[in-house]
Amino acid sequence: MSCKQPIFIVEEIREFMKYSVITFLLLFTSIVYSQQKQAVNVSFVKQIDLKEAKTKDWAVQVQHMIAPSPDGDSYRSFLLRKKLEIEANNPKTGRTITNRSITSEDTLKLGKSFLTNAGGHGIPNDNSMAISNDGILISAFNSAIFIQDTEADTMIAEVSLNFFRDQLSGYTGHSFDPKMIYDPVEDRFILVFLVGSTVATSNIITCFSSTSNPMDPWNIYALSGNPLNDTSWSDYPAISLTNNDLFITMNLLVEGGPWQTSFKQTVIWQLDKVDGYAGDTVVATDLWSEISEGGINIRNMHPVRGGFDLKGPNQYFLSNRNFATQSDSIYLIEVTNSVASGTSQLNVHLLKADLPYYLAPRANQMQGSNRFFQTNDSRVLGGILENKTIQFVQNCLHPPTGHVAVYHGVIENPSENPTTVKGNYIYHDSLELGYPNIVYGGIVPNEKKALIGFNHSSKWYYPGHSAIYFDGDNYSKLKILKKGDNIVASQFSPNQRWGDYFGLQRKYNESCKVWLTGYYGSLSRDNNSWASEIYLPGDCFDERPTTLTPQQNGVAFPNPTKDYMEAHFSLDAEKEIKAELLDRNGKLVKVLYEDIAKAGDNRIQFSTELLTPGVYVLRIYSNKEKILTKKVVKN
Repeated sequence: MSCKQPIFIVEEIREFMKYSVITFLLLFTSIVYSQQKQAVNVSFVKQIDLKEAKTKDWAVQVQHMIAPSPDGDSYRSFLLRKKLEIEANNPKTGRTITNRSITSEDTLKLGKSFLTNAGGHGIPNDNSMAISNDGILISAFNSAIFIQDTEADTMIAEVSLNFFRDQLSGYTGHSFDPKMIYDPVEDRFILVFLVGSTVATSNIITCFSSTSNPMDPWNIYALSGNPLNDTSWSDYPAISLTNNDLFITMNLLVEGGPWQTSFKQTVIWQLDKVDGYAGDTVVATDLWSEISEGGINIRNMHPVRGGFDLKGPNQYFLSNRNFATQSDSIYLIEVTNSVASGTSQLNVHLLKADLPYYLAPRANQMQGSNRFFQTNDSRVLGGILENKTIQFVQNCLHPPTGHVAVYHGVIENPSENPTTVKGNYIYHDSLELGYPNIVYGGIVPNEKKALIGFNHSSKWYYPGHSAIYFDGDNYSKLKILKKGDNIVASQFSPNQRWGDYFGLQRKYNESCKVWLTGYYGSLSRDNNSWASEIYLPGDCFDERPTTLTPQQNGVAFPNPTKDYMEAHFSLDAEKEIKAELLDRNGKLVKVLYEDIAKAGDNRIQFSTELLTPGVYVLRIYSNKEKILTKKVVKN
């Protein structure tokens, strides 16, 4: 697995830098560690018909505008301190160039592409997507889903996550972290997102489409965000499907705690997917908790998806020491058998990588902008299983250049008690690569090919996204899929959000096609999402690529406004706030937001398309404390 190119380079570094890592004197064999399984009956809540959703709704978002100070005690502040230290010890050495054209190889062909959100839908994008065999693409981006008929080149609908939440009685708090997946066996979609970020409000909303048409009714179930009935709430979902079940991993966090103590554990939900598609009163579910190794709970477990098709009944998960400055430990977790079998077990394998991974530094934006992108920790962000081989990707530092890079790992024969991981760094000499995802790249089954997509940025190029192709041994040059139009400056801080996901799926009934949704910087310096169709190497390229016309209205501010309203406010401490829109006579029109907002600068955005022309008042307060009162004029 080595290949060197003059611009795009993948390098196996085995002897670069003698590193100090805690070595565990363990036999790297399959071990059943501490864990608990609890049968849970997840009850049906309601059936929701998207035809009842207005084309536009309030689309409310409250966003924290300033990244944490390195001196803070939050987890992000802790990571930022580590990143600044890494950057000081690993200065960036990418070449300085004056020609801003980017060359790329024609291994991958670009087909249709189109805008899926035009800003104003949250920071960061949280790109996730799924596409059906009929060509219906659903792109999820932080606060809404965008439904596109890729065959007819028409937008079907844009529906806020709040529309789903508001149909469910008793569920409060903001909606966030959407994840989409398509089931080629049942020809159905699944949407998972979170509501609320406190112990009292946290819920995992799980939505099963009843048919292949997403405009037909969805069966809605709510999983408790505090499933262990303690002091924790749920954050950062990741999902996967087998032939039998839906799997959801979720981080449980202690409310209001500092980074040192906030993480409690990662749990695995295992649901019978057929029950959900059918809208059964109860979905048979197992909840896996207390998953640990060496007395330490394993965090941020990411499910491994099937490659050419769905696998099962067993499901694999991956984790690592994702906040370590440097490590070579990889955890391979396996849940054997389905919920319906009643015989499932959970095993943990501790593996050692032949190439260490490093905590990624911040990524540069355009020189002179004094803007950077946050890269979070080095958790696994995507994995696939095909031909008895698991491939996975995560953020990483490339030590020789100091760039943000992609770590690509390969685990052979995961069912046979593996002991090692073969790793590579994927990097570029003038781009920084972040938030990768991976999908199967073969046109026929049982190959070791993959397509890896990621965001890119640098001192010389505006932020966009790209992909490379892996044929099982070598890598193609980098293929630019969407160039950025400007820097991203959505927050009042040098450090901008860049993730947290990258949407990627192969089209199951057209095996040479892959669809993706990635991040790019717009002319208005906002974070936008763009969908693209990619043709894998082969003879199936359609010589009719199309760029679709964007079919969304963007953010309109300041006052007066037609489409969206934006207002900024500052808090001296994290607190629960309430944002209301009143008419000129003081009558309540809409409660826009009622949940926690963070200390520091924030912004609230909402659609004004449902308002009749006139004068309104936006009021934000906390208990009896007045935070903001602002006149809103709708034309």
